[in-house]
Amino acid sequence: MVLSPSGGRGGMILVVATYRGITMMKMFLRAGAALLAVSATSANAASILDYYTTSYTKAIDTKEASAVAYNWDTRTLMVTNDEEEDDGTNIWGEYDRDGNKTATILLSGCLSLGSAQCDPEGLTYVGGGQYVVGEERYQDIALLSEIGSAPGTRSYTPYQDAPTISIGPDAGNSGLEGIAYNRVTGDYFGVKERQSETIWKISGANFGTETASVSTLFNAEALPGMDRLSDVAVLSNSRFWNQPFGENLLILSGRSFKILEVTQTGTVVGSLDLSGFKSLVDPRNTGGKFEGLTLDEEGNIYLVSDDGDNTIDPQSFLVKLGYSAPVPEPETWALMILGFGLIGGAMRRRRGSVAFG
Repeated sequence: MVLSPSGGRGGMILVVATYRGITMMKMFLRAGAALLAVSATSANAASILDYYTTSYTKAIDTKEASAVAYNWDTRTLMVTNDEEEDDGTNIWGEYDRDGNKTATILLSGCLSLGSAQCDPEGLTYVGGGQYVVGEERYQDIALLSEIGSAPGTRSYTPYQDAPTISIGPDAGNSGLEGIAYNRVTGDYFGVKERQSETIWKISGANFGTETASVSTLFNAEALPGMDRLSDVAVLSNSRFWNQPFGENLLILSGRSFKILEVTQTGTVVGSLDLSGFKSLVDPRNTGGKFEGLTLDEEGNIYLVSDDGDNTIDPQSFLVKLGYSAPVPEPETWALMILGFGLIGGAMRRRRGSVAFG
């Protein structure tokens, strides 16, 4: 499947939300057991990446956008900038889900990292207003908390004060390129850009003791058509959390303009071709590319791009790919009708048993 700024095609997947405590839904679940079994099988047979179309592409004023994270508490998007100001301040941006800027974010202390530039290439939201940022060159993840605010502006923990966990040794400009938090399990997933491409699972992260257990999930160099890795996202942070494929990962390669859906054992389930966006994010062929991705609770994908080495008209972009739940196939509709018929019969029997004095 290929997507471009003008849109794409849809497909078929059935996602059933369960609302505990609602009698009608309980009845539906009991009556439609066969329907759910068929739906789960159908969902497993296809990739969710088949069901996205372009919702919007927007120019944003966050320079050199290098990562994006979805805040499920405020329903906003945090976008990092991987170039610091002369005084060591890193200026990020916060945007709503329509791509409108809602706040300027300030982080100080980039100069405290030493001679290497501040390079926040990964970002993920962990709840309670806190974010974890991934620093590429030192391959650290650091916990950031809000420390001050003014109208339109907020400040977060300075780099030198942030609790930090080391993921790997210093790697220069080929290290930790993306980080994602699984809000269901508490694990993190990280990607190393190159030399060699790696997918890490980070378990038991404790920012109090600054420790974690880091393991390699699979050989990421075997992923097809992925020239360097840019970011990672987990499906379980969205509407897919209770689906059989909910533990799958989305892996982004900005240089290859591609997203892969993969299992945690490295099996490729599907792919999404982003090459249709190249003329937008890299109009002068200077290396502009997508650097970050995240999902909201509805399963929509958000991407941010940097401008490469474009010095004439540099521009970063925010792109939303909307998830569209597909129409069930005819045999699935038949099972739905049967399920609703069983529900109706159960409701009539319930009404018939009520006695009025």
